[in-house]
Amino acid sequence: MCGIAGLHDKKPKSSNSGQEILEQMNLKLAHRGPDGSGLEWMTDANFGLAHRRLAIIDLTVAGAQPMSVDGRYWLSFNGEIYNYLELRKELEILGVGFKSSSDAEVLLQAYIHWGEECLGLFNGMWSFVIFDSLEKTLFCARDPYGVKPFYYLNNPEHFGFASEIKALLCIPSYEVIANNQAIIDFFAHQKIERNEEGFFKNIKELLPGHKLHYKLRTQQLHISRYYNANIGLKNSTLNEVKRSLKNAVTLRLRADVPLGFCLSGGLDSSTLLHLAYQIQKEADVASLPTGLHAFTAVHDSPLDERAWAEKMVNHTGSNWHQTHLDSTKLLSALPELIYHQDIPLLSTSTFAQSSVMKKAKAKGIKILIDGQGGDELFAGYQVFYPTFFKELFWKGHWIKMIRELKHLQNSPSSIKYIFKEWAKDVISLLPPIFQQKISALQHPQQKYLTRVSLDKRRRFSKVQDHLAYYCQEHELKSLLRWEDRCSMQFSIESRTPFSDDLHLIQQARSLKTEDLIQDGWSKYTLRKVLEGEIPKQITWRRDKKGFSVPETKWLMETSAFWTDFIEEKSVLDKSGVVDIGQLRTDLPRIFSSSVFAREQNFVFRYVCYLIWIEQFKIEHFA
Repeated sequence: MCGIAGLHDKKPKSSNSGQEILEQMNLKLAHRGPDGSGLEWMTDANFGLAHRRLAIIDLTVAGAQPMSVDGRYWLSFNGEIYNYLELRKELEILGVGFKSSSDAEVLLQAYIHWGEECLGLFNGMWSFVIFDSLEKTLFCARDPYGVKPFYYLNNPEHFGFASEIKALLCIPSYEVIANNQAIIDFFAHQKIERNEEGFFKNIKELLPGHKLHYKLRTQQLHISRYYNANIGLKNSTLNEVKRSLKNAVTLRLRADVPLGFCLSGGLDSSTLLHLAYQIQKEADVASLPTGLHAFTAVHDSPLDERAWAEKMVNHTGSNWHQTHLDSTKLLSALPELIYHQDIPLLSTSTFAQSSVMKKAKAKGIKILIDGQGGDELFAGYQVFYPTFFKELFWKGHWIKMIRELKHLQNSPSSIKYIFKEWAKDVISLLPPIFQQKISALQHPQQKYLTRVSLDKRRRFSKVQDHLAYYCQEHELKSLLRWEDRCSMQFSIESRTPFSDDLHLIQQARSLKTEDLIQDGWSKYTLRKVLEGEIPKQITWRRDKKGFSVPETKWLMETSAFWTDFIEEKSVLDKSGVVDIGQLRTDLPRIFSSSVFAREQNFVFRYVCYLIWIEQFKIEHFA
């Protein structure tokens, strides 16, 4: 896990101008890699690669980057290739020699010997760039679901890329302009980075499962998709899923530094901790020198999950580290948190996630394994239930449909929610003007916007299609984005087996609908896989919380802060997207009762947005 950056100076003003810019870019990524810094500037090409190292595998200088083979191919890589030992053996059979024991060198040699086909062999998370100094070409790629970030800009003077947007802001030919469309998505629909161009105009994201080619000589840029989440041809059995799960965790325990676990008390994080517990009993694990370490965010509210997490701690004998959260800590953490995210926050749950990473850092842990992606693989959200019942209906499974409706008490959903979502499907077929009027009634906070774009609704009739959309478009990517920045803020590597294990993803994609939801239970296969092995209260837990915090309670406790901040700083907002006058008028009402929770969240997002404007010195909007 590291930070990468690169720059092609198309019109150098001096012999070292590009290198100086790249050095500044690399400095902005120091938190992603405090263990080392590397930069290779190639004057003949006016191009350079930079790297910030968080040493995880092969801690010696042999694993440092940018890494080269024969002086022709150069690599800057962020991520982990977990099956690197197996790939290394294959390459050694082909006669390849290695100078290090790192996964980075395996990645580079795999590309040299197998070309772009190597992408289908990697089990892990990655965002990397390989420069061919002979052909003067770049090959860049991002993992299938977007665990690792990659941003780039391309203008007449520079082509640059980096792990985080803040590094690209160092490029002098780039003018900082906020993207009004992204701002509207953020306020009206609570969505981030739905398109290639996000909050900063002319800075784009290489989307998950895509590769990028860039030719320095002609300055041609070409992007294409290499991965599609196709449904598997073979229906997986419980034993096959269990083997894949255990193998995924086994691979992610490979490290030369101490490792821990995020533990919410939910099914996903509990499953991963339990499997590690099993693996540790079977053999010594180098990354667990002092046993299992579990990290949980706790707070004084009904949403607190420590009672659930404690069951897993007792079950596995883990060392338990709790980080206690409250509204005061939220306020003090907010500016730095937004800086590291590069964008405004959607909710206070990001603060909880960041706090867990901070605790791990204080305890000397360098890696945390997290359950992000389990809901998207195995159908854990209530949003999948309306699709589930539509699929049963259209397949003619009406008796089963009635039976499943009777078991909804086992689910995170309800009849009311399902009919509401079906109604939205119907509404999405109406003319746009009617859709906008109905949306305004459903979302009272939209009255604080001067304009609202219509949120195009996707309709699904099969659960696996719905899951594929969540995995491959912006839904899961957004969650992984928060996770990456929260972890790297404290130089922690976050590993997410549900989001990046090649074989586990294939197994989950091949499951039949009744294996995903049965008798009302979400994630039915995942529950059955470890039934009888982990505490029953966890296996058959009905509610779902994740990194939940008492947002409404906290915002009302600190209402003076949000009100005063808007009064003082709203002058910074020149976007024209928010009706600031109306919002300021309504602030006393908004904080008068918890029934206005949605509007309180709007206020939270607006303050985060103002902090973002101030921190990144944004003066122009378009």
